[in-house]
Amino acid sequence: MTDRDELTPAERRAYDALPRERVPRAELEDRVVAALQRRGLLPIPLAAVAPRRRLAPWLAGAAAAALALFAAGFATGQYLGTRSGAAAALSGVQANASATQVAAHVERAGALYVAALTALNRMSDSTDPRARAVARRAALNVLGAAASEMAQIAPDDPLAAAVLRGLDDRSREPGPAPPTRSVVWF
Repeated sequence: MTDRDELTPAERRAYDALPRERVPRAELEDRVVAALQRRGLLPIPLAAVAPRRRLAPWLAGAAAAALALFAAGFATGQYLGTRSGAAAALSGVQANASATQVAAHVERAGALYVAALTALNRMSDSTDPRARAVARRAALNVLGAAASEMAQIAPDDPLAAAVLRGLDDRSREPGPAPPTRSVVWF
């Protein structure tokens, strides 16, 4: 019976009462596939390939922002560290420190300066002459700055004036490099 008109009214009502579509349970497909694989009618996959997950764009942006924040913090620290070099050198001296405390700090700084000059003097002759010249120039600059401060503290002190005069004369000389060893009396 393929034609609906051939049905009796009772059959037609029964036919119309039949559900038009039936939804199978969710696990039915899995059971059918597993049964077909057991019987050898469907090939068994060798390995399940997990879908590749893409990194969320916000995660890449967050990593870039964290890196930028770290770099900015590092650069700021370097800038502030080099800007306050004098403050770092005087970190042991308080603004309300006594003259005795400041004198002790000057003595410690002077001892460090002399130790650095001693290390420079002990460098072997095989070291880079340019590096030695740069170190020598730095040592003379510090000596000049110290003599200048000393001249402001004690304007009548002939020793500070003599050191400043000697450094000034030396800076004007275009002659050969100074001797490797010299004695300065204080």
